[in-house]
Amino acid sequence: MISLRRGFWVLALMISAMPAWATEPQPFTADTLKQIEETHAGKPFLLVMWEVSCPPCRRELAVLGRLKAAYPALRIALIATDEFRHRAEVAEILADKGLSGADAWLFADANIERLRYTVDPEWFGELPRNYFYAADGSRVGVSGMVRESALTAWVEEHADQF
Repeated sequence: MISLRRGFWVLALMISAMPAWATEPQPFTADTLKQIEETHAGKPFLLVMWEVSCPPCRRELAVLGRLKAAYPALRIALIATDEFRHRAEVAEILADKGLSGADAWLFADANIERLRYTVDPEWFGELPRNYFYAADGSRVGVSGMVRESALTAWVEEHADQF
């Protein structure tokens, strides 16, 4: 029989591991962007393209994690462009950056160019890549790391619409 103390530690260990479970990214396929846009229809949101091996992406994820903590209603869709077999590592990074509750996807098609094209025919894969969606569904794409002040300004401008 497990002692009460041992049971407590087992439970505490399981709870501490939950953020990694909660961020298990979903497969991103050619149809996923349409589903994401439908889910967020009528509300502003950020679509963030990133990759495990991209240091600027990780710095930007940390900023987004802080913004998500300050603005819990902030809508963020995170899409890792890594192969789907990296889902545990992606989940771990998102949990570490405070984004364990954010919607997350991971490329799930061997034809990466096709997936990039479904996101944006004018995007050639540079990372990080952010799309700032307005409530009307229009969007602006930005390649490269976005300054924290610019991200904060966008969030504050749209905070009453989340």
